[in-house]
Amino acid sequence: MGFRVLLIAVKGKKQETVHNDYSVVTTDKYESIPESDVTGVLLPSGAYLLYINDEIIPDENVFYKLSKNAYLIACYVNETTMQSFVCSWKDGIEEWSVFHDAQQSIKHLETIGEVPRQVKSIQDKLFLKQDNCGDADYIFDIPIELFKNLGGIDYDQEIEGAKPEPWQVLSRDKCSH
Repeated sequence: MGFRVLLIAVKGKKQETVHNDYSVVTTDKYESIPESDVTGVLLPSGAYLLYINDEIIPDENVFYKLSKNAYLIACYVNETTMQSFVCSWKDGIEEWSVFHDAQQSIKHLETIGEVPRQVKSIQDKLFLKQDNCGDADYIFDIPIELFKNLGGIDYDQEIEGAKPEPWQVLSRDKCSH
């Protein structure tokens, strides 16, 4: 089946504000692996990360709200359809995005805005790998590697140096909907 997740790393806002903006509340439960619908963790970079397993569609309204008076970088991964996406928002405005959709083409890669300089080296490395070993979708990894490079985490790996159960389970605030 594979992963289908959305990660949103917010810098410049308190955790409580991120929770309020995303309409979630904390619980007293923690997990070693983010398997609940929504979990949160403070990253070594100082950004607060929402790891979303339920409503997993990149939503500009959510990015807008979470990035007001802050900076965010988000990464969407769908291993089932081989789609990956990374974007950056600051003060409610999208700065750039990188999107791959294998259903359009194995080498599909769409960029919008002025993407970070790291994209070129990641792209060069993975396009070369795709050309030499075309049996897998390496272009899928470009947005994911960029998020890891800028956001400090890979969607399917542990946080280096984290405590045994770093992921706080968050509950959707039913009163705010």
